Order: sequence, then C-alpha cells, then structure tokens
Amino acid sequence: MPAIVSSISHPYWAPLGTAAFEARIKVGLSQATVAKHLGLLVRDYAALESGFIPPEVNAALGKVALDQLDDILEWKTGTARKIIDKAIASAVVPSAVPVYNDRGNSAYSAAAWIRLGHAVQKARLALHMNKAVLGYAMKSTSKTVLRLEQGRVYGDPRTAPPGDYNSEKYMLKRLPLLEMALEWDYGQATDLLEGNTAA
Repeated sequence: MPAIVSSISHPYWAPLGTAAFEARIKVGLSQATVAKHLGLLVRDYAALESGFIPPEVNAALGKVALDQLDDILEWKTGTARKIIDKAIASAVVPSAVPVYNDRGNSAYSAAAWIRLGHAVQKARLALHMNKAVLGYAMKSTSKTVLRLEQGRVYGDPRTAPPGDYNSEKYMLKRLPLLEMALEWDYGQATDLLEGNTAA
C-alpha cells in the first residue's frame, strides 16, 4: 500500500517542497509533468515547492502517494517519507514548535486582532447579518469572517495552527469592504487595530 500523508500540515511540507524543487530541476522536469504524475493540479504542486500551503492544497497533498514522488524525481524509494518524518521529528522539539499566539511577521498583535474581531461580531449581529453575507460583501467567505471575529489572523503561516491560517495581508486589503458592509466610517477598522477607538 502506498505511503499516504493524511495529517501533515503546512509547516511540515516545506522541507519536502524544497527537496522536490531541487530534484525536479536536476532531472529536467516541469511542474506540470510532476503534478500530472502525482494526480495534482499544477497550482497544488507549485504550492508544495513554494512552502506556502493553504488548507485546501494541504488536503490535496495529503492524498499523494509518496512513492510516486520518489519515482518521478528519481529518488530512492522511501526518500520523500524520510524527509517528512525528519520534519515532523524536528517540529516536536520544544524549541521548534510554533508559538501559535505569536503572530511572527504580523503588523498587529494578537490582542489587536481580537479587539477588531469582537467589534466586527458586535456590529454584524446588530445589523442582523450572518457570516456568509458579510463574507460575500468582503469578497471572501464565512470561514474568513469566523476567523476574523475570533482574532485568528496571522502574518506568517508558520505561526498559525495547522489548517487555521487567516492571512493578515489578505485581511488588511479587505478592511475597506468590511467597513462598508458594517456601515463604519472609513479607517474605523484600522483605528480599532491600533487601539485608537473603543470596540
């Protein structure tokens, strides 16, 4: 039975992606060729090599048979599995475990995003608006709104719990849409993040 990685999330894919990129270039294959061999979309395989793995891509990668990756990249059988195992082993060392409430490269602190999230939820409920409607207004999804309201916004995917990454950069671009949907003044969301306005 092929080795399947069904529960490995984005911090653990990065070493495999780096090694796969180097091996692919060495054997002269395109990303499309490798993706087809693995039964992946090209964008999903490209995400593996980049090290940035959104949840939906993580799910697709979790179905990959690692022996197929060994085969296409001309690796010795078991090489991909060893890379994954080494990444997992290093991540369980206390000093290597991501601190999930540390926003890494975030422009705003965890407390700032929690403060904004509480204000968003209060305003949304006052307007009798569900998360799906607000998500649509923000050109996003109800899942994004849920994470925002809970303050789960991160500047770096490596500081987020697996499968729980809500990009700060993505969210900051949508603040004007959020303000319009909630009938806020322009800049009110930023003021909340910066602590200039009470929630």
